[in-house]
Amino acid sequence: MSVRKVKSRWKLASFNLLVFLPQSLRNVTILSNSSIKRLRSKKNSIKILCFETILQIILVKMCLLVFNVNPNASENEFYLVLINVRDEIYNRPTKLASFWDEHPHVIGGMDLEPGKEGGTWLALSEKGKIGALLNILQPDEEILPNKKGRGFLAVDYVIGEKDCFKYLEDLSIEGESYNEFLLVTMDYSSLKVPKIACYTNSSTLPPIKLEPGTHSFGNSIQLDNPWPKVCKMKEMFSNVIKKYPSIANKTLLVEELFGMLHNRARYSLDENMKQQGKSKSLDFLNKLSAIFVDIPEANYGSRCHTVILIDGSGKVDYFEHSRPEQTQTAEDDQWYSNHHTFNLKH
Repeated sequence: MSVRKVKSRWKLASFNLLVFLPQSLRNVTILSNSSIKRLRSKKNSIKILCFETILQIILVKMCLLVFNVNPNASENEFYLVLINVRDEIYNRPTKLASFWDEHPHVIGGMDLEPGKEGGTWLALSEKGKIGALLNILQPDEEILPNKKGRGFLAVDYVIGEKDCFKYLEDLSIEGESYNEFLLVTMDYSSLKVPKIACYTNSSTLPPIKLEPGTHSFGNSIQLDNPWPKVCKMKEMFSNVIKKYPSIANKTLLVEELFGMLHNRARYSLDENMKQQGKSKSLDFLNKLSAIFVDIPEANYGSRCHTVILIDGSGKVDYFEHSRPEQTQTAEDDQWYSNHHTFNLKH
């Protein structure tokens, strides 16, 4: 059976699903050539797998965030060490991290998906404001296409004047207008008095103020019960930053942090993750259980790794490793390296 015939068979059945799919996914070939060859003799298998694969990836937007804040850092130590992972459709158009044309005091990657241009998952302003957006995994039937887009939540914080906690308080008033998300806001305009807060609309809890130290976030519906891979990532992160507390070892620190983000080991699925992903297959959830996600048959996986360092004097290093959207699988391993350095403006 040809792929063209397969498409015609499930075209009507999948029509409504296209409402959920970003433009970058609507014209993509879901099955790899090797998958087609293996399944060609099983006539209905291709149709089922194509349809199932689309179901698996609808609005699966995973991100990971771990950071440590040390307000007592000297000029030769790290005040902030932050790592971030963005998992996304491989061919979703994305701009590499740079200072934004419309807001030249802000740096971050940018979503270029038609209709969603200008959104971001992570951004930092020269004044020391950081916004990090993570989506919460939801069963497909709970995701509503008429909800507001979440891509500008971090943008509006870093370009605005509101305090990190006040911004989240105001956002929580209209939290039900969005599909589920977690937003972490930080303000390091005063290095001696860091301000950190987070808010998720997946619960009825108000925004939470966070103390300096190490914090980790993933896609769990419960902030106090992260997925196993997030716990492992926090443990690995803590060990690495303890090894390299001095800026003299910056290169080694960055190398180990990026290496850690390529960890393909799969971790256990807790009941929380199974419940959140009950509309997904266990095989698909197992693939999401790794820190480095690579699901070529779904055209989906880890697209961007970011390391942000701020030393005790306010000097910033913004490192990004990003996979170009034309990459089909992680095996291509064609990643762009991007590095920006500047000083915070107090």
